[in-house]
Amino acid sequence: MKRSLLLCLIGGLSVGASPALAQHSQTRQGFWFNVGLGYGSLGCQGCSGRTGGLSGGLSLGGTLTPKLLLGVGTTGWRKSENGATLTVGTLDARVRYYPSATGGFFLTGGLGLGSIGANASGFGSASETGVGLMLGLGVDLRIGNSLSVTPFWNGFAINTSNSDANVGQIGIGLTTHTH
Repeated sequence: MKRSLLLCLIGGLSVGASPALAQHSQTRQGFWFNVGLGYGSLGCQGCSGRTGGLSGGLSLGGTLTPKLLLGVGTTGWRKSENGATLTVGTLDARVRYYPSATGGFFLTGGLGLGSIGANASGFGSASETGVGLMLGLGVDLRIGNSLSVTPFWNGFAINTSNSDANVGQIGIGLTTHTH
């Protein structure tokens, strides 16, 4: 029974809205808020590979039109291992663009500050700040009048005077639009 329901929902997503999701329109107006969590892969120009860690983000703002949202956001990546922790993240002005006023698919981007930090037990900590850039995409899958489950992919990069970092993140979030 559960498998049949799951297949019906997945089939409905691939050819159009399923009856369960079609009951909730994709109208956007007023204040919006998004929080997400997932996996991120960190790399840099001088790195010999990539490393995975916990990644997520938070964004909020206002709706200009049903297709265009403006706000602020943050993205982050973190990994702790053997008493050492590495973090990278952004704090940026954010735009979210929906090509369709009634669809859930969106493109997003942000430009602002970026930070790279390291902390090692017994050795102290260090951090650098520079420019941060974020680009991404996702889809709001409505589960209520103003609540969506939002799978997403973001790429963000930080460039400081001494170092750089880039993260590809994939995850799932919740988005709300209030009227």
